[in-house]
Amino acid sequence: MPSTFFGLNIARSGMSTYNAVLNTTAHNIANVKTTGYSRQVVKQQATEAISFKTTYGMVGTGVDAISIDSQRDVYYDNKYRMSNTSYSRYESLNYYMNSIENDLYAKDSTSGGMTNSLDNFFKVVTSLTTDPSSTTIRTQTVGYADTLVKSINEVANSLQTLQKDLNDQIASTVDQINAYAQQIASLNKQIATIEIYGTKANDLRDQRATIIDELSALVDVDVVEKEPTNGNGLAQYIVSIAGSPLVDTNDYNTIKYTAMDTCYSMNDMDKMYDLTWSTGQSFDKRSKALGGKLQALFEMRDGNNNETFEGKATGTAGSKTLTVTDVNDLGNSLLKLDIPASDGVITLGNATYNYKSFTATVDADGNYTYTFTLENALGRDIRDEDMHISDAVDYRGVPYYMSQLNEFIRTFSYNFNKVQTSGYDLNDNAGQQMFIAKDKVNGIEMRFSDTVKTGFTFDSLLALDANGKIATDTEGYANTSYYMMTALNCNIDSQIAKDGSLLALSDTQGGGVSNGGNLAKMSDLANDTTMFRQGKPGSFLQVLTSAAGVDGSKVKTAMENAENIKNAVANRRLSTAGVDEDEEGQNMIICQNLLNYQYKVLSVMNEVLDKLINGTAV
Repeated sequence: MPSTFFGLNIARSGMSTYNAVLNTTAHNIANVKTTGYSRQVVKQQATEAISFKTTYGMVGTGVDAISIDSQRDVYYDNKYRMSNTSYSRYESLNYYMNSIENDLYAKDSTSGGMTNSLDNFFKVVTSLTTDPSSTTIRTQTVGYADTLVKSINEVANSLQTLQKDLNDQIASTVDQINAYAQQIASLNKQIATIEIYGTKANDLRDQRATIIDELSALVDVDVVEKEPTNGNGLAQYIVSIAGSPLVDTNDYNTIKYTAMDTCYSMNDMDKMYDLTWSTGQSFDKRSKALGGKLQALFEMRDGNNNETFEGKATGTAGSKTLTVTDVNDLGNSLLKLDIPASDGVITLGNATYNYKSFTATVDADGNYTYTFTLENALGRDIRDEDMHISDAVDYRGVPYYMSQLNEFIRTFSYNFNKVQTSGYDLNDNAGQQMFIAKDKVNGIEMRFSDTVKTGFTFDSLLALDANGKIATDTEGYANTSYYMMTALNCNIDSQIAKDGSLLALSDTQGGGVSNGGNLAKMSDLANDTTMFRQGKPGSFLQVLTSAAGVDGSKVKTAMENAENIKNAVANRRLSTAGVDEDEEGQNMIICQNLLNYQYKVLSVMNEVLDKLINGTAV
C-alpha cells in the first residue's frame, strides 16, 4: 500500500516539471531575437510506476523532466550551410565582377575609356587625310594616341590594384577561418565538460552551430559528430574543409599564408599568397570543393579561363636547361605570351621546377622553341614530356583580362608600328615606332624587333651593360621584343609625343609634305579584320567588354538563384528551430494553468490529510 503522503509527492513532481517548462519557455522568449538560438523544449516522461499486489495493479508516481532539447534538424543545418557556401561564392564573384566591368566600360562618350579612345584616335587620323602637313592635326593625333595608351594603363593599373585587394582578402579570410577553428575547438571542450554528466549544453551547441554557419560563408564545411565509442562519454566532433580536418574535437589545425617568390603570370603582382596547413600539408586552393568566399577570391585573383602555356619538354639529368617545343597557341606568339620573365614555375607531372629566365627562337614555319634556365638541375632525363606553366583556373578573373589587354596593345602596336616605320615623316626621314614600352622603374624606353621573321630570337630579360644597367643604343632606347610590352607599361615614344612632324604619313621618300600614302594605310587599320581573331581592333575591345558583361550577368543570376535557395532553406530551418512569440505565449499560459492544477492538488491533499489526521480518531 502506498504512503499516506504519496499524492503530495505526485503533485510535487508536477510542480517541478512544469516549473522547468515555464523557465524554458521564458528562456525561449528572452532569446527570440538572438542570432543562432534554437527553440528549446522540455522532454517529459511519466515516472516509474509502483506495482502493488492489488486488483488495480500499478500506481503512477507522477512526471519527470528528463531533458531539455534544442529543436535542431541536422539535415536542414547541412542544407543551409551548403546553400550559404554557394551564395557567398557568387556574392563575392558578383562584387568583384562589378569592379572589372566598371574598369572596362566607358560610362558615356565623354568619359574616356579604351573603346572611345580608340575611336577618337582613328577619327583624328582620318581627319589628317585633308591636310597631312598640318602640324596641329598631327599634334592632335599624337595626343589621342597618348590618350589611348593612358586609358589602357589606367584599366591595367585598376586590375592590378584589384588583384592586390583580392590577395589581401585571401589573408583576411584565412585569419577568420583560423579564428573560427579556435572558437569551435574551445566550445567543444566546454560542451564536453558539461555533457559528460549526461546533460545537454544547448546554448553552447547553438553558439557552435552559429560559428559553423558563419564559417560556411567562407568555405565549404563538412561536419560529422560521432557518438562516444570508447566508453569515456565524449563525442567526437569533426569539421573538415577542402577535404582536410580543420577541427577534430578539442584539437584544431590552422592555415598559413606565405608570400610566394614565384608568380603565375608576367601580369601578376609580386608576393602573392600561397596556402599550406600548419602541419606542413599542402592546401588545395584549386579544389572545386573549396567553395564559399575563399574559392571566389582565388578564382578572381588567379582566373585565366583555363588558358596556360603548354608544350613538350626535353632535358638531361644534371642540366639546368629545359627545351620546350610543340607549344600551344599561347606560346606560339609573342603577342599573346604572358608567362613570367623570371621566377616562373614549370610543372612536369607531379614535379615543379622554378626557372630564372628563358629564350625563344622562331623557325621558318613560325614555330617557337623555348629554352628555360632552371634554378636547380634536373633530377632525371626528360624526353618529350607534357609541361605547363601556371595552374589552369576555370574562371575569367584578373589575369585573363590582363592578358587580353596585353594581346590587344601588342598586336595593335605591332601593326601600327609596322606601317609607321615603312613611311617617311615631314623631315623626309624614315618613320620610327610610335607605340613603345617604358620601364616603370628607370623610365628607359623600349623599341621592338619583328616577331615573325625566321631566326628571330629573344630573351625574357633585358640585356645589361658592363655596369649591370639596361643596355641601350645611341639614342637611349633598349632594343627588345613585343613580349616586353604590357598594358601596364605601354606608352608613346617621347620624341613623337613632343614633335608631331615625326609621324610618317608619306609612303615615299621625297614625296612632299602633302603625300599621305602611308596615312591611308594607318587609317585602314581601323577596319582591318585580319588583325585579331575577333576582327577589327574596335571589335576586339567590344568583345572583351561584352565578355565581362556576360560574366557579370551570369554571376548575378547565379547569386540571385543561390540567395533564393538559401532563404527557402533558412525559412524551413526556422520552422523547426525558430522561436515564435505567439506559440511561446500560449505555452506560458498552458504552463501557468498546469502549475495551478498542481497547486490545487496540493491544496486538496492538504485538506484531506488534515481531516484524516486531525478530524478522525485514526
